[in-house]
Amino acid sequence: MRRAGVLCLAPLLVAACGKLEGFGGPAPPLASFDIVFHGDLALLRPPGVTDEHSLRVGLVWGAQWLTEPFCVLPAESGDAAAVIAAGCRDPFGFVPAAVSVSVPIAVDVPTTLTLFQLPAADVMVGDVTSRIAYGSLVVFDDRDDSGTLELSRPHRAPSGGRQEDFQTGGPDSRDIIYGASFVTMTEHDQRIAYREGLFDPLSAFYPRAGCEPEPPRGFSVLAAGGFSEAAGLASALSGQLPPEDPSTCMESAPVDATITIDARPPPEVQEVGCDERTDDSSVRYREPPTYAPDLANRTVACAHLPTFDTGTGSPASGLIQFVVSGRSFERCKGLTHYTLRGCREDVNCLVPDWDFTANPPTWWPPCGQ
Repeated sequence: MRRAGVLCLAPLLVAACGKLEGFGGPAPPLASFDIVFHGDLALLRPPGVTDEHSLRVGLVWGAQWLTEPFCVLPAESGDAAAVIAAGCRDPFGFVPAAVSVSVPIAVDVPTTLTLFQLPAADVMVGDVTSRIAYGSLVVFDDRDDSGTLELSRPHRAPSGGRQEDFQTGGPDSRDIIYGASFVTMTEHDQRIAYREGLFDPLSAFYPRAGCEPEPPRGFSVLAAGGFSEAAGLASALSGQLPPEDPSTCMESAPVDATITIDARPPPEVQEVGCDERTDDSSVRYREPPTYAPDLANRTVACAHLPTFDTGTGSPASGLIQFVVSGRSFERCKGLTHYTLRGCREDVNCLVPDWDFTANPPTWWPPCGQ
């Protein structure tokens, strides 16, 4: 009986081999987002830029990122406060993890961005039973005609020791960012969300405290009103963030939402195109070079290491770090932390890779060990 059944199916399969119905043609989109970009770019162009080469809007998935302690702990001096202002990015700002698709856009002309792929697992936060991804729609001038947004990274001041430690990063991206739907949690935002499984607000990132209900499964457009940076820093010390005004919280299916992006001066929004080397707030303390680094257009300060980086009786206890910001004309903010003693991976190492505590370099500032 089983053999007869298989033989009866064989002619049907052979006939179907000529043309399989329902499997041809382009794949259907997973989601589409309607976008409108407003503003006068002629007033916002950087010096030397006279036009827009190729204006596009792209979806950038966000990273789960924690700022380093030096940037959020109370500044111990006016010099340290100046370095924080010059070298620390917004601790509540959107940080890019991966650039997805982009499409051309024009000012005041509605545009649709269509997705055919789910966000990759490395931009989803949580486990397979409960995870979510958030994205920002970024409007940029594609100056190199690559069809995508190239990300930049902070540039470190040169370090001593191994040759690779002198590498300070590649050139900044030529793309010019003019706006984004999600810049920082301290401002109103419209973000793209994709959720799988349950929603765990404790494991979510870029939280919208006080916004109900939870994001729906699949793709959605979420909005929140933001909070002040002072309130955010005060609440973060207690392990939470201030609640959003519920009247500013919104969620919509992609088909029901129009995402509006206003043009802004590039220096206000360029951090949404700045990648980070580390995302866990860890600091890599560096060996000072033999010769004085070029400190032109940089802000500097001497500061104690955070107590949890040293600990009572640790080898790094009592060390003073020399903190150097990035250069004022660079796109991405960043810091270099020099210490007179330490290792490339751990300032608290028992056997240091370098130790200049008894004989600092001649250029070392008068800020103790």
